[in-house]
Amino acid sequence: MKRLCFVSPDLGHAHHVVNELKGDGIEERHIYVVAREGMDLEGLPDAGPENDDFLPAYERGIAVGGTGGLLAGLFALSVPGAPVIGGGTALLFGLYGAGLGGLLTGIAGASFSSTRLRKFREEIESGKLLVMADVPADRVDHFEELIRSVDSEVEVAGIEPEAPIIP
Repeated sequence: MKRLCFVSPDLGHAHHVVNELKGDGIEERHIYVVAREGMDLEGLPDAGPENDDFLPAYERGIAVGGTGGLLAGLFALSVPGAPVIGGGTALLFGLYGAGLGGLLTGIAGASFSSTRLRKFREEIESGKLLVMADVPADRVDHFEELIRSVDSEVEVAGIEPEAPIIP
């Protein structure tokens, strides 16, 4: 699946495009609409987890916490006389660090708007809507044409780039 992103000028246009996408086989759970705070989406699928930084922060927390825990476990193995259970200590410390790191950074990330949507923030705040759709990778061109057939002036921002490791 690849994610197509484009800015819709108003609610009517967004409804039309979402209906076209659904009619062409894209399930509603693969369509996300981001609007400015307080705007009623009137039956459009909302962004859900795509509107905040929970998932990217959670992923970074797992990586950093797991690495830190693993290093702490290896350090515990090197301390003479410390009660350790062989290599299992390093593994347990790594798992504990990954879980704790993911949880804490995920919670913190949920309070921030998505860093992946930063380039669209100005247009969203001006009243436009960001529509994102996860489409099959082999049909990206088809769906770009479908979106342009609804409004020839809409600019498909392309396939969303990967989130940066550190924003």
